[in-house]
Amino acid sequence: MRRRRSLLGTMATTAVVVGTAKAVGGAMDGAADQKAAAQQQAAAQQQQVADLQTQQAELAAQQQALAEQAAAAPQAAAGPIPGSLDEQLAQIQQLAALKDQGVLTEEEFQAKKKQILGI
Repeated sequence: MRRRRSLLGTMATTAVVVGTAKAVGGAMDGAADQKAAAQQQAAAQQQQVADLQTQQAELAAQQQALAEQAAAAPQAAAGPIPGSLDEQLAQIQQLAALKDQGVLTEEEFQAKKKQILGI
């Protein structure tokens, strides 16, 4: 009988040790998973910042090009910009795209459109 108690005691001790090891290992795996998730989130945020900076640089370049174009264009008081109707339409479409991107305000768009059409 004494042997059975010893065997049962050994089995119980082994079960407790294995259970504790699993619990500790699981907690360590969870911490590693959290750390990896935090690193992935930080990398995603850095990529978003880089993308936004690129977009801002592109917008600044577009605004600079538009400003240079406006400065180079003669200041016509009234009168259409010379060109065919197709050219005028293409210019208005380009202006509309700039307005949609936020480069031009509605007022700037309307004024330039009137200048192109000679209104």
